[in-house]
Amino acid sequence: MRYLPPFEVLKSYVTIETVKGELMVKCSYENLVQLIRRLLAGTDVNEAWYLERYPDIADAIKQGIITSARSHFVGDGYFEGRWPFPITVDEKYYLEQNPGVADYVRRGLLQSGQQHFDENGYKEGRLPFGM
Repeated sequence: MRYLPPFEVLKSYVTIETVKGELMVKCSYENLVQLIRRLLAGTDVNEAWYLERYPDIADAIKQGIITSARSHFVGDGYFEGRWPFPITVDEKYYLEQNPGVADYVRRGLLQSGQQHFDENGYKEGRLPFGM
C-alpha cells in the first residue's frame, strides 16, 4: 500500500451515532463498497504478475474492456477474491498461529504453510505474517 486516506475522509462514508452510550457505525452496502475501493486505490498492484495469474483480465485488457490490472483490482478484482501481488507467507509465524496447518505439513498432507494460505488461508482470513 502506497497511500492510506485520512480517517476523516473514510468516516464520510458512514454514519456514527451513540446508542446506549456506545458509538455505533451505520453504513449502506454501497457506501461500504465505496469505502473499500477508496482504501484499495492506495494499494500497489503488480501488473505483470496480475495479468499472468489472471489471463482473463489480460484478455479483457487486449479487447479494450478493462484499462489496466490496477483498475480491475480496485473496481472488481478484490471483491472477486483476486490478489494484487504475490503474498509471501512467513512460514514460522503461519505454522505457529495455525497448529492444524502445521500438523498437516508435518504429516506430509501439505507441502507448506504457503500452500495452505494460497489454497485456503487467504479465503479464510488468516494472516500470512505477524503485524
